[in-house]
Amino acid sequence: MYRFQTKIYQIAVGIFGLWITAGAWAQQDTVADSLARTVLEFAGGAEVWTSIPYVVFSQTSEISGVPNRIVRHVWNRKTNQYRMEIPGPARHPYVILFNIDTRKGKAYWRAEELESLDSSKKVAEAYQRFVNDTFWLFTPFFLFDSGVQRTFLPDSSRDSIQVLHLQFTQPDQAPAKEFYLYVYSGKIVQWKYQASQDAVFRRFEWRDYRDHPTPVGNLILSTRKRALGHPYEVVTRGIGFPAELPETWFTDGEAKLVPHPKAQ
Repeated sequence: MYRFQTKIYQIAVGIFGLWITAGAWAQQDTVADSLARTVLEFAGGAEVWTSIPYVVFSQTSEISGVPNRIVRHVWNRKTNQYRMEIPGPARHPYVILFNIDTRKGKAYWRAEELESLDSSKKVAEAYQRFVNDTFWLFTPFFLFDSGVQRTFLPDSSRDSIQVLHLQFTQPDQAPAKEFYLYVYSGKIVQWKYQASQDAVFRRFEWRDYRDHPTPVGNLILSTRKRALGHPYEVVTRGIGFPAELPETWFTDGEAKLVPHPKAQ
């Protein structure tokens, strides 16, 4: 279940303290694993990530500075319940509530549940959006998930830039089957990937790194990825890590996330 085994990780942290960072990750001993650990630690470390109770953020794409539709996310990391609000007809968003372990849930529009088939389609779409958007924002914390194969590319290293090649062996684990991360002193400064096997590589600069406080420590995240050679960017805003959220956020189909919930 790779990244979704949050509860298992949290139990391990509670029982063994620093076991996750000092043990499970430290057991990796290849050059690629060493580089991946520096990326993980730069971003805030495994202990902070696995202990965060809630995640809130909004993601959009921009072309020449003009934003596309904004997708709003709320993740209960204690239960893996998820809330997503996606723009819908007449300026009323779809609200999709689902569990990322079971991939089951319900979709609503104007607080009314959709018909079964339409609801199932919206839940499936929301799950794929969850995979995509969380990977773009939280890549450093998924490097050691089950099914991720890491390779160091020494021939590509230059001017203190090291390249970490990721391949994914499990379905729906990442937006593409492989990524190349260009790393400088633990910070991802660029990546490239192919949307499909026959597609050209897409390259993005990772920009606008910011320090984000959480109830258990700080995370350092890139909030803007700029495509090289194109006026296209993936932008994340409204990032927050609340200590508590009402449980109704994961059961109530009425729209709640306009404007963004205030980052805490």
